[in-house]
Amino acid sequence: MKTKTAAALRIKRLYHYQSFEKPERLARIFTDGTLYFSRPRDFNDPWDCRPFFNKSALDDPADYDRAVRWLVHCDRTHNTSLSEEEHVRREKEVRGNRKLLEWMIDEMTAAMEKAIQEQYRLYCLSTHPDSTLMWAHYAASCRGVCLEFSVENELFCGALPVAYLHSYPRFSIAATDEDENLQPLLTKSAVWCYEDEFRLIASEHPFVFPDVPTTKGGFLALPKGALRSVIVGAEMPASDREIVKTLVADSGWGVDLKVASLVPDRYEFQITDFKS
Repeated sequence: MKTKTAAALRIKRLYHYQSFEKPERLARIFTDGTLYFSRPRDFNDPWDCRPFFNKSALDDPADYDRAVRWLVHCDRTHNTSLSEEEHVRREKEVRGNRKLLEWMIDEMTAAMEKAIQEQYRLYCLSTHPDSTLMWAHYAASCRGVCLEFSVENELFCGALPVAYLHSYPRFSIAATDEDENLQPLLTKSAVWCYEDEFRLIASEHPFVFPDVPTTKGGFLALPKGALRSVIVGAEMPASDREIVKTLVADSGWGVDLKVASLVPDRYEFQITDFKS
């Protein structure tokens, strides 16, 4: 795999911002030792995880042939009851009819998007615990929390970076390279580059893929010692801070409790130890 993981990039810590509107979501981390991975359809970016396969590439005879061969392979794999004569007839028809091939690619695009929504779950992370926009957008206007994770474990070491592009990527329908196949899950518009995002990719039970962790109901076991600290937002109410403090203290995990405070004379946050 060419895409470098967080561990390969020598990143030591990654951060997940979340609101505190549902305290049980944070509590479950400590009580059940699990993290909740989101469905792609729940993301705030409407283009996220929506592949668009490049039909203009069909102008190249080699790409045209690759697309035909890939679709023929899919047809043979999923329609095993058809006769050899029918498979040959279908291949001949699609080779000689570009409009049919383009229609099949559009159908495959829709099917692939549906499959992504059903089969995958994602956990989104950043390299920064003090991003103003991240606190505003993902931690309920600084009233939520930011979780600090170590990368030195079997789960977070495999976090993958998101690529930010100025133009919508056009994927190949016949891609066989692992990096190309993961691109729809790891590509966003450049307007989101402030997130400096990494993602954990999991399959949702009953779907299982090699070397990919599997969630059940969106939840996945958290490796022991992976959670290093909970950072409370600068605007979190005192009552919520006490709930977080109790959750961390009662867990017995040795997790640090920190706070993101406003720097009075700069547009910055300062992350310090929480003091009662």
